[in-house]
Amino acid sequence: MTTVATIIGVLFAGAALLRDYFNWEHTDPEAGRTPTGVTGAPSPDASGDPTTGPATAASPTSGPAGVHLDSLPVESGAGNIVALPRALKGTAGLDRAVAVRCPENSSGDKQREVTYDLRRRYLDLTLTVRAHSPGDPQAPVRVTAYAAVRRPDDSGVDRLRRALVDAREGAPGKLAADVAGADGVILSVECQFPDSVVILADTRVTPA
Repeated sequence: MTTVATIIGVLFAGAALLRDYFNWEHTDPEAGRTPTGVTGAPSPDASGDPTTGPATAASPTSGPAGVHLDSLPVESGAGNIVALPRALKGTAGLDRAVAVRCPENSSGDKQREVTYDLRRRYLDLTLTVRAHSPGDPQAPVRVTAYAAVRRPDDSGVDRLRRALVDAREGAPGKLAADVAGADGVILSVECQFPDSVVILADTRVTPA
């Protein structure tokens, strides 16, 4: 028995020596392992941020609405522009309207014209034609738009008809004309009766 106790003591002493000298110890092979189903640190990718939704494209900006024709220089015919008739003052949509007197319908006065200087800077003209005819509300008026283009040799100006529209009181007409490359735009007014007035409302040109 003494011998057995001695051997056991020697074995325990040897194990203690090995543990202290070589720093041997039992470790759990599962220690430090991330448990199944749990992810590590979140990715720096913005899509992993629950407070951030998917990126959205910026809303497209609308194009320019156009330049009011009355802000451009009048090249000729300024004397044909008159004040808005008193009966129409304060009417919605006529705050930037241009009123043009009607011709006398004599042999030498069949139409009245106003020419605006475009300098080849615009593409399209749009406007609404309204009539004010105190003598007869059914009296028609007509507006014709011409593109004025100077000849290359500077020998004159060509008038190219682009659009025309008829209107009467209570029945406005829409006019759209291509003025690309035009040096000016000529608005020619014809009326059944001289006491009518032609109203050009919402007149705009789109920049090139």
